[in-house]
Amino acid sequence: MAMTTTANPAAITTALREDLSDIITNISPTDTVFMSNIGKAPVKGIYTEWLVDSLTTAANCAVTEGNVAVPTDGHAQTRTGNYTQIAAKWISVSDTIEAVDKAGRKSEMAYQSGLMLKELARDMEYGLINNSTSTSGATRSACGLKGFITTNDTSFTTGTSITTLTETLFNDVIEACWTAGGNPTMVLANSYHKRQISAFTGNSKIVTNMDAEQKKIILSVDYYESDFGVIKVYASRFIAEDSSDYRTVYILDKEKFQLGVLQGLKTEKLAKTGLGQIIQMSTEYTLISRNELASGAIKNCASIAAH
Repeated sequence: MAMTTTANPAAITTALREDLSDIITNISPTDTVFMSNIGKAPVKGIYTEWLVDSLTTAANCAVTEGNVAVPTDGHAQTRTGNYTQIAAKWISVSDTIEAVDKAGRKSEMAYQSGLMLKELARDMEYGLINNSTSTSGATRSACGLKGFITTNDTSFTTGTSITTLTETLFNDVIEACWTAGGNPTMVLANSYHKRQISAFTGNSKIVTNMDAEQKKIILSVDYYESDFGVIKVYASRFIAEDSSDYRTVYILDKEKFQLGVLQGLKTEKLAKTGLGQIIQMSTEYTLISRNELASGAIKNCASIAAH
């Protein structure tokens, strides 16, 4: 006689154990390529300044034999600066949440602090690239790349048919930076423009990640060798839109930028006021742009194929 069974009798469901993995998956991007590639410098006030100087245009300097001395005024430097910006994150964790057994972590405070550190770094990277002005007041804002680079600044007119990043224009901006005295070594581009640069067909293109033994065809360009030096091309996730579907490609002399630090990163447990703990993570910083002439930007490049 055949036996009939029920796969999951309702009467025993209360005895079943839950199956919750201890692996927590988080794919939110955290790479901060600009901030990670520039140096750091201490600053001592909420508005930090620096001096920019330049030489006169090179020319034939021949003078008449026995010529009387003709003195000229000394060089006058240009004074520029930037306000510091405070960045902070707070998280509250109850004593109960810290004490109970949790999936994927032992300490809720340690886990949340790690997430906040990554979020803080991403926020800083976004501002260092995209902030266009330096503002004073209680909520100070530090100017970023977008605001500093004004001379070697090429901008498409949005809404027209010609808004495509080209190899010629790319090289024109590199040349402008070099002519001004800079030595660009870094490009920041979003994913679409990174692919466009990889598709450049000029003789100056070199691919550094060849893998002949594995017989792989590798289309990406990590380094671009122009007539004015080798530039490393970075895909940046945090370049904001100039306007809908248009973004900027930055060509940078990274040695001319520094992260100015007024208050280093601090993680603090604030005074308890109840049955929990508030964690504060903060820093105060600015962007130092030693000389914007050394870098360039191509603004309002179409960032999707539809353009």
